[in-house]
Amino acid sequence: MIDKKQVNKDITRLAIPVVLENMLQILANVITAAMIGRLLADDISAQGISQRVTQIYWALFRGIGMGVTVVGAVSYGAGKLGRCRRIAEQTYLTFMPVALLFTAITLIFPEQLLSFFTDDPLILSRGVQYTKLAVLAVPFTVLTTVNAAAFNAQGNTKTPMYIAIFLNVVNVIVGYTFIFGNFGAPELGIMGAAIAYVVSQSLGGLVGLFLLYKPAGFFAGCQHGEPFFKLDGACVREVVTTGIPAAMENLFWQFSVIILSKVILSYGSDCYAAYQLGVQAEMLCEMPAVGLLTTATQLGGKAIGMRNQPLFEIYYKQLLKLCVILSVFSFSALLFFPGMFMGVLTDNPVLHEIGVKYVFIMAFAQPPQVMAKLYTGMTRAAGFKRVPMTVSFIGIWCVRVPLALLAAKVLHLDITAIWWAISIDQLVRIAISIGYFYKKDILHTIDRLPPMEEAMA
Repeated sequence: MIDKKQVNKDITRLAIPVVLENMLQILANVITAAMIGRLLADDISAQGISQRVTQIYWALFRGIGMGVTVVGAVSYGAGKLGRCRRIAEQTYLTFMPVALLFTAITLIFPEQLLSFFTDDPLILSRGVQYTKLAVLAVPFTVLTTVNAAAFNAQGNTKTPMYIAIFLNVVNVIVGYTFIFGNFGAPELGIMGAAIAYVVSQSLGGLVGLFLLYKPAGFFAGCQHGEPFFKLDGACVREVVTTGIPAAMENLFWQFSVIILSKVILSYGSDCYAAYQLGVQAEMLCEMPAVGLLTTATQLGGKAIGMRNQPLFEIYYKQLLKLCVILSVFSFSALLFFPGMFMGVLTDNPVLHEIGVKYVFIMAFAQPPQVMAKLYTGMTRAAGFKRVPMTVSFIGIWCVRVPLALLAAKVLHLDITAIWWAISIDQLVRIAISIGYFYKKDILHTIDRLPPMEEAMA
């Protein structure tokens, strides 16, 4: 018999730290956005187009981190702690050089990369300056992402939360100091935000490594007996084949944002700046649900590693109830209080008016966004690696982007038509995800797996 109280404790133990970690990250982003929102619209737009480039790199490495979480969680469920450590180390070894290569390319060709988004010389000039500094954080982003995945795979979500607290406090303090020139520091505007980003990411990555490898640290009981720099092809292949579909899912979204950014910029820098702030408002409301993806992935992978079918089922059912509650909360908050959220982010009346429309429309996207975290996590943990990627491709490239281009370039509709295209995409994706989940009977995946003894033979 499965103890539901214990299951709920497992969910709470994992979910609350992940939620708090993401809340801190989002709150830091919101505070930074609010500080930048007091600057000129061109500054907000310059930072926005720069983030479109750096977020592509982030999307790739976050996907790889998800691969570490999935593969590590299954190994953890099977009691293979040494393999959990080996998985993380092989990811450091193979993807740090990739991060350094991306950094070098961006430093050499920043103007060419950013000119895709705009030909406004002022926005482009400020964006290039911001990008040259902010991209230095990319290698440390790899460290931060893989560190968190290593902890999460073994059910330790508290340590990444503590690191996030430290990282985001540093980000806010350094940003406040250099954006506005407080405490005797120079007033650097958006360059102050870039400095804060680099400093916080680098310190967060290094602190995570220290906590993993210090004497009696997290990896102390996870020995595997292999040299760090010895490449393990099978291990890397398992992480990559699991992580690349997750990375592609993120990249589909990032590339669509690039196109949508270009479309939105065609309506003027005010619309794009309001969109950037509106996204932060949306994320602020979505905070309670952001930990569900990691929780569903880790618990699903753990149950599969244990070959415990009833446990997998009860995890799904309890998480589904939680999703419904959080969906109602996020939908209601954005629907009824869009002005309050935008008021936190800007005192510019033009940006406030445009952003309120975005936030109101995004209320209808909240239930499918929240539910998608459960179905994506459980589906990926069950070994259906490419399904979430395929669903994202259909929603983004067959619904969101075509509808946005049709509205802007053919029908010449108001900017709110772009917002509705984004919301409709979310509805289509969750419908496909739920349909596939039940058609393939993913809920009973473990019943179709070989027993643990055969799998380890």
